[in-house]
Amino acid sequence: IYRNVYRFRNSVWITSTFILLIVVMGLIGYVNDETQRRSKEIAIRKVNGAEASTILRLLSRDILYVAVPSVLIGIVVSYFTGKAWLDQFAETIDMNALYFVGTALVIIALIVVCVVVRAWRIANENPVKSIKVE
Repeated sequence: IYRNVYRFRNSVWITSTFILLIVVMGLIGYVNDETQRRSKEIAIRKVNGAEASTILRLLSRDILYVAVPSVLIGIVVSYFTGKAWLDQFAETIDMNALYFVGTALVIIALIVVCVVVRAWRIANENPVKSIKVE
């Protein structure tokens, strides 16, 4: 009786997984490009005494300024879309806000991990190497 609903659910899961993979690949590419573009600046900051945590904060802040509002917009859109979809059923259920908050926290954590892993490598690299290259 709910065969179409199960198909829709499965297609949403598959599509969401592929979209998440594409987003992570794009994020990794962006972080790599950003760290290479700013490698000379990072090297000069390190020579002047900046710690690795300061460099991590510098790179993370730029990406989180874009990521956090995007995730918040995504939560709002997904809430209203899910509510509209659930309204088509005779028996209604309430959506739990914890699902949306949990998903947002997982996405933000994934973004932070991608940024920190790449930025940590750059922050602990020899600054002479970055200055010498250019």
